[in-house]
Amino acid sequence: MMFLLVLFLGPIPSGKALPDDRVSAVIEGISGRYGDAKGLAAEYTREAISKTMAKLGVADRHDLAKGRLYFKPPDFVRLEQSSPQEELLLTDGQTLWWYVPLKKEVYKYPAEKFGQELRLLGDVLKGLKDAGDRFQITLKAIPETSTYHLILRPDPPWQDIDHLEVIIGKGDFAINQVDIYNTIGGLTRFLLSSWKEKDRFTRGFFSFFPPPGIEVKEK
Repeated sequence: MMFLLVLFLGPIPSGKALPDDRVSAVIEGISGRYGDAKGLAAEYTREAISKTMAKLGVADRHDLAKGRLYFKPPDFVRLEQSSPQEELLLTDGQTLWWYVPLKKEVYKYPAEKFGQELRLLGDVLKGLKDAGDRFQITLKAIPETSTYHLILRPDPPWQDIDHLEVIIGKGDFAINQVDIYNTIGGLTRFLLSSWKEKDRFTRGFFSFFPPPGIEVKEK
């Protein structure tokens, strides 16, 4: 789960800008599917891809994790990692918690410092509402494919994040993949599936209370 703090080097793909009306149509499709949801849940696979493996076009399977993702607008995100070991990562937009039960470790971070990847993921899960106010958005030209590839570059530029590539199904506008590239080419990839809408979450679902006897390490 340390992907929030350390990303591996990788190349930055180039996208061909297509007419704005096509970009708008794709964003409207995503917003129509996700924008009004009170909550979302999905299965995820998270990969950190090294520079060498990315150049070869394959993932580095040595850093792969799987679990379940939950999202509640505007900024609540919870990732329950099930493999390779149980971990919990969650944020309310202000504080980010990372809990590793096997090691009996709990880390607490300010979200504005270490939670950019989760906030970006939250922006996508909100259906990219108002994304045009914060990103330059282009549609990558990939002929004869069943997916749209949106490239989002922060505008003005961010210190750590270079751009995102969001891959969406053409038929249902389901978000299948989110690639987050940092400014030195590091890549964190989320593969998403089994989407479900959730009307409500239990109280405290996006809060964390450290178990007794476990020291909280603040960063």
